[in-house]
Amino acid sequence: MRAFLLIIALSFSAISADSVTDNNKQKAADSAIDESKLKIIEDFLSTMDTLEADMTMDIDSGNNIPPEHFDGKIWLDRKNKQLRLNYGKSTMIAKKGTLIVAQENERPQEYATDDTPAGILLRPSISFKSEGITVKSLTQIEDLWQLFLTYDSPAGSIPVTLYFKPKPIMILMGWAIQNPNGSITNVHLNPDKTHMAIKIDPSVFKLN
Repeated sequence: MRAFLLIIALSFSAISADSVTDNNKQKAADSAIDESKLKIIEDFLSTMDTLEADMTMDIDSGNNIPPEHFDGKIWLDRKNKQLRLNYGKSTMIAKKGTLIVAQENERPQEYATDDTPAGILLRPSISFKSEGITVKSLTQIEDLWQLFLTYDSPAGSIPVTLYFKPKPIMILMGWAIQNPNGSITNVHLNPDKTHMAIKIDPSVFKLN
């Protein structure tokens, strides 16, 4: 899971003439984003108090290396700003502004939650026009909405894609994070084992 942790080590890109051109292209793309769909996603995430789901996590490093695969589970309590992911024999817990990553046979590592993509889901009210978030595109492929954005951290800009299925009811399907070494971490939530607006035992968010 080391590839996932590298998301906090992104380096800043140098400003160049090409970047100015890219910015102009991005402004044109932004104007084409469906604001009504974006508002639906913002409202959905902002009112999603709790979530529990079975999930899978895959890390694709490319270079003909077989992807790492983990089965796991996620718990989210937005009201209390708490998040837990179990994947394989590792655990990730966000609470009280700190993200703790505990991997097998390694000392737990701590990061500021707001410096990681987990900070997106734990904001009291989610707006993709907030400082530190830049929406790049919002596309629809069949019945899946894909929201591509970048999330600023002290070390740089983190590319994140969020996936939603709007019908029959809006549901979060997962997300993808592109790591600076070129690998991609994909998290997929099982829609048949996803439950929202449920009571979660506070002990879930304790690191055993």
